[in-house]
Amino acid sequence: MMNTIILIAGDLFVTIFQGFYMGVGIRQSAGTANILAMTIPTLVCWLALSAAFGIYRDIPNHEERAAAIPKNETNRRGFPAFWRSLRNLANLIGKSLESQRFFAVSAVFSGTTLFAVLYQTWYWNAILKLSYPFSIRFAFYFASIGIYLMIFWRGIWTLFVAVRVVARKFIWMRAACYLVTAAIVLFQIPALILTVEYAPRRFTLEKIETVPDRTAIVFGAGVYPNGEASGVLRDRVLTAIALFKAKKIDTILLSGDNSDLSRNEVDVMAELTLKNGVPEKAILRDPNGLSTIETCRNAAEKFGIHAGALITQDFHTARALYVCDQYAVNAVSVAADRASYNMYGWALWTVRDWMGLTLSWLHFNQK
Repeated sequence: MMNTIILIAGDLFVTIFQGFYMGVGIRQSAGTANILAMTIPTLVCWLALSAAFGIYRDIPNHEERAAAIPKNETNRRGFPAFWRSLRNLANLIGKSLESQRFFAVSAVFSGTTLFAVLYQTWYWNAILKLSYPFSIRFAFYFASIGIYLMIFWRGIWTLFVAVRVVARKFIWMRAACYLVTAAIVLFQIPALILTVEYAPRRFTLEKIETVPDRTAIVFGAGVYPNGEASGVLRDRVLTAIALFKAKKIDTILLSGDNSDLSRNEVDVMAELTLKNGVPEKAILRDPNGLSTIETCRNAAEKFGIHAGALITQDFHTARALYVCDQYAVNAVSVAADRASYNMYGWALWTVRDWMGLTLSWLHFNQK
């Protein structure tokens, strides 16, 4: 039963993850009511089709899988018994994959995806009055993202069940699971402590009143193949421009990777800044801001900046503040979340920076 509950919960999460930002078009339809209005019917559709196709029937439970490994093999010693156990485990994984009814799941997924695209297109036009026509390209993109997520999730679930089976039969696997779980928990502690510690120094554009030394440090981000600033980078630069126009800063340090490989982040940032009325004399350029560490170090050592506002998205602010502190840059942060980003990218960025916060702490405390 537990395996089935976990599988259903994960499938519903994938359905939300696929459509919540990718399909909902959150930039145009921000707001809890619209999000729920476009998400809940899709979940209902998934559950209805799942019941009709029976994709959750006959999912073997933990005890059934564990019982499939003969007791005499777990009691014998030596490599032959071990390899026989691995063979049995491989057979169990094969049965697990077979029990997932991939053809039925594919039918449910396809039906839900088609419903989501048609329903959300209708919602955009009939409710939100956005005049968005149905797009085959969008539907294909929407489906592709969902297929990737579903395959990834179900693979993880299969591995999880296999580990549960082995852990039930072999004490060494139980010990390994406990150790891995403890390591994962301990890894979160530095990030949690630093996030709480830096909370008083994290501001939004609306809440920041004064900026230390009237200086902003803008962290670089991606540039599109056509040479335009990505949404994340554009929001960072526009946030710094808003601070300048509000007369809260006098200097803007633009820091990023200015190599051809990165499509010249700093040049793109500077062009956008100048285009929006910031004079050249107010702009400093750091073409070697290849990472958060490099940006903070260069600000202190090359530009003599020891206070200011760090301009980046909220998920990155705690790490940026911590790293800058290591180079005696006493800063505050201003979140550059001017728009909501697609959930897929946002989740990856958040996980990356959460892990990066602990890794940064380890980096500066390894001596």
